[in-house]
Amino acid sequence: MLHLLTRMVVALTSLIAASGGSVDAALSAIVDAATASTWAERGDSRQIGEPDRPDTTPYGLPVDDGDRAGWSDTHASYPATDVFVGCGAELVSPVWGTVLEVRRVDSYDPAIDNPATRGGRSVAILGYDGVRYYLAHLAEVAADLVPGDEVALGQWLGTMGDTGRASACHLHFSISPPCPGKEWSIRRGVVWPYRYLAAWRRGEQHSPVDEVDAWIAANPNACAEAMADPYAPDS
Repeated sequence: MLHLLTRMVVALTSLIAASGGSVDAALSAIVDAATASTWAERGDSRQIGEPDRPDTTPYGLPVDDGDRAGWSDTHASYPATDVFVGCGAELVSPVWGTVLEVRRVDSYDPAIDNPATRGGRSVAILGYDGVRYYLAHLAEVAADLVPGDEVALGQWLGTMGDTGRASACHLHFSISPPCPGKEWSIRRGVVWPYRYLAAWRRGEQHSPVDEVDAWIAANPNACAEAMADPYAPDS
């Protein structure tokens, strides 16, 4: 019997197509379809998504040339990791999953500094583990990649660049739970990725699921607050 999460991914793909490519509508439909007993145990965490997330996908670095990749264990004022390889480096999916968002247009304007567009060209993936993986500042996004596509571990997503608010070519990589509507402040990262990147480079299958679940439990209203941000519609 397929696990509930696997059924969610299949349903997400179908719902996105049925809703004219709207990830928001598809995610909302999935959240609405979750059983009341499951959500009752987590209260308002139903805003974020299915909390019962199994570790069902292998993990890998989001860059093809992992041996040359470098990163730090610090990042600005929130948890994320900037990965450096070089302009044009090949970027790949770190998991098996489903594409949630694709942004091909770099609409960032430094005069406005809209936080929702700081990522420039970007891709967000819902892993089969239920965790969202966000890759930003891409120079190029794969031409045939659209929301609802299933992607494999190591599948090419695009190339490293400096779009959005970036002073040099790098990959902004973040880990977070998915939200049922548009937002930028959770998508940009809620747990530190560098320790997972280090493990994945060593070939260890260290999953962020438990840490993300702990963050959800500690921040049950996070998605509602993030989606209420005035810049959220621009995400």
